[in-house]
Amino acid sequence: MKFFYSTILIVLAFINLSFAQKVLTLQDALSIALKQSYAIKSAELNLINSQKSLDAIKLGLMTSVSMDFNIPSYSRTLSNQFDPITGTQQFFDYGFTTYESRLSFSQPIIFTNGTFTLNGDLWQRTQFSSGQQLPKDYYSNLSLSLYQPLFTFNTLKASLTRAEINLEKAERNYTSSSKDIVYNVTSAFYRLYQARESVEIAHEKVKQTESSYITAQNKFKAGLIAEVEALQLEVDLASSRNDLLNAERDYSEAKNDFKILIGLKLSDSIDVTAKIDYNPVSVNLEEAINYALANRSELKNSEADIELSKLSVDEINSQGSISASISANYGINKDDNQFEDIFHQFDGSRSVTFSVHVPVLDWGSNSRKVEAAEANLTLNKLSYENQKEEIKKEIIEVVNRINSAKARVEALSKSVELAQKSFDISSQRFQSGNITSFELQQMQLRLTDAKTNSLNALIDYKLALADLNRKTLHDFEK
Repeated sequence: MKFFYSTILIVLAFINLSFAQKVLTLQDALSIALKQSYAIKSAELNLINSQKSLDAIKLGLMTSVSMDFNIPSYSRTLSNQFDPITGTQQFFDYGFTTYESRLSFSQPIIFTNGTFTLNGDLWQRTQFSSGQQLPKDYYSNLSLSLYQPLFTFNTLKASLTRAEINLEKAERNYTSSSKDIVYNVTSAFYRLYQARESVEIAHEKVKQTESSYITAQNKFKAGLIAEVEALQLEVDLASSRNDLLNAERDYSEAKNDFKILIGLKLSDSIDVTAKIDYNPVSVNLEEAINYALANRSELKNSEADIELSKLSVDEINSQGSISASISANYGINKDDNQFEDIFHQFDGSRSVTFSVHVPVLDWGSNSRKVEAAEANLTLNKLSYENQKEEIKKEIIEVVNRINSAKARVEALSKSVELAQKSFDISSQRFQSGNITSFELQQMQLRLTDAKTNSLNALIDYKLALADLNRKTLHDFEK
């Protein structure tokens, strides 16, 4: 009865574990990683940062409204003034209390780099001097102002252009990061699957060695083989068990790395399953290079950096050139001791100023800044050309990897079947006494190597194809 209950508990524990464990396919892992991984969250936040920066600049080009209040503004001081009665300078106690409100509308003009401003000002003032209370007065003012730079760099338009370019770069970086995540998860998934299969291969090797060891022990007891052969198989059995333990440890570590990569917790229990088929794909090298040069975000971002550098050259160059500006103001205002009288019979104010700025001597400071900006522009152009060559080299290397892995897969496709058949024959011959344990061990090593090499070649082929898809942004398998 005790044995029965123990068996039930073990079965229940196994069922519990099975339900708790997640068995992931490659698509499952990619789906999780593209939602939960640290890499995708970082890429999303960088994209949001650029999007919000552009939004802020665009909204900054719209009419802004602000209000300011002084409630109150108080001042009291001694003022030195001339007294005509005594004919001498006298100090008078003077002060005031002001309640003021200001309303301002500001509208940038992106096409001209100018600014329209509409200001409204309303205040009440109470003055006192030498202990005497002076009458209150009220003041209203409404003015329209224009500030327009001339013959200079359009900073408003440049800021918008920079933000738009930076957003495009962020969008391309996000796409590139997503592709990198897909490749990294695919690579880690296949490596994890490879570790899992290595455990299965090691486990099968232990079973085969145990069978051979039992046969050898029986033969030794019957006097059919020498003791040294039986001892050799015992050593082989211990070695295969050690290999199994190492494979299980590597698999466990690979699972933890994989869980962190795709955004799962270390406490999550997972396993992977896959059906890796060999589907030969023909890749044209010139076509692959053209796809890469047309689609790679690094090249497009280098082009964007060149445009940003040109903007910087123009902006810095304009700082050393003759510039001008027009400031114009038109307003109506009124001051009176009665509040209701400040809203009619206004007085007018107007002003126009044309200013010219002529750089005379800066000891070559601006020209050095321009040269520095031009050097940076040349560097970006050089980087662009170098990046094109690097991309071509990458594509050539990955296509060579595909062709090499394809040749290995095709060469090893029948090796496992042949090695398994040879091992089965050798096991029968060992049982009948036609070969030694050493010869049996050699056949077993060949079988293990054939399984491992075939699996490695197939996985290398799959990863090389995935790498090509990432580096060209083109799916050659489909």
